[in-house]
Amino acid sequence: MRSTLSELGQSLSRNKSMTISLVVTMTVSLLLAALGLLIQSQADRTEKYFGSKLQLQVNLCTKNSLSKNCIGGAATDDQKQTIQAALKENPEVKSFDVRTPSDNFEQARAVFGQSDNGRKQLETLSPSSFPESYMVTLKNADKYEGVRSQVTGMDGVGTVNSLKEQLGPLFTALDKFKYAAIATSVLLIAAAILQVSNTIRMTAYARRREIGIMRLVGASSWHIQLPFVLESLIAALLSAALAAAGLAAFMQFVVYGYLRNTLGRITTWVGWEEAVLVAGLTTALAVFLALIPTLVMTRKYLDV
Repeated sequence: MRSTLSELGQSLSRNKSMTISLVVTMTVSLLLAALGLLIQSQADRTEKYFGSKLQLQVNLCTKNSLSKNCIGGAATDDQKQTIQAALKENPEVKSFDVRTPSDNFEQARAVFGQSDNGRKQLETLSPSSFPESYMVTLKNADKYEGVRSQVTGMDGVGTVNSLKEQLGPLFTALDKFKYAAIATSVLLIAAAILQVSNTIRMTAYARRREIGIMRLVGASSWHIQLPFVLESLIAALLSAALAAAGLAAFMQFVVYGYLRNTLGRITTWVGWEEAVLVAGLTTALAVFLALIPTLVMTRKYLDV
């Protein structure tokens, strides 16, 4: 064991520049992969929050609504039945779900509760401050104007929001960022694998006499491979730690420092639990990238 650690120390010292280059490349690739996974988690969270179809939200009148359809105050039971009948009979409507004022209040708590200002605003509100809503799923998500035009002018309807229209650009941006991060990460991971291969080849050439002597004295294949495996594993774990630190900085300064405070009304944003999960996945990826190529390449270049 002592000889293995000695060989490891000599190898790290001899290949210092190559090791640093490998750590930098793997750190950037792992950080981009982590951001891609985090963006995917954000997209899933937003889709779950608003509903997978992101189509129409029909908000009924409350006693404080300003819409011209709400002159009589909160929507009456007869008005609700008329609106529901219109949605059921419309050929463009696939289905709709009812959200109570309590449901909408809980949704608002999830969004506004992400920032200090939002929590202060919630202190003055109660479930009665929110309308009853109908979440409408259409047969064709792009054809919502007909349904919106129909219900907009009905008595008892306060507002009609097209969630697809409002949040479509957000999902488009999330998809572009996600694919860009993953594509760049894949390229850098390929570069890291090539660097691992090149490092092992150069190290094996520099230590060819030592390796030859080890073979002559009957050293096992694993004993010859172990210093190379440990060197790659150390580089991978260091890269994973640096990537996790970068991810933590992104969460602290971008998500919690900006998005939750300034864009908290749009959706619920990812939290530390998702970040920890992503960091764990990228660490596993780092170990995989270190061990598999190293074991393959050592067998090739060391002929063990």
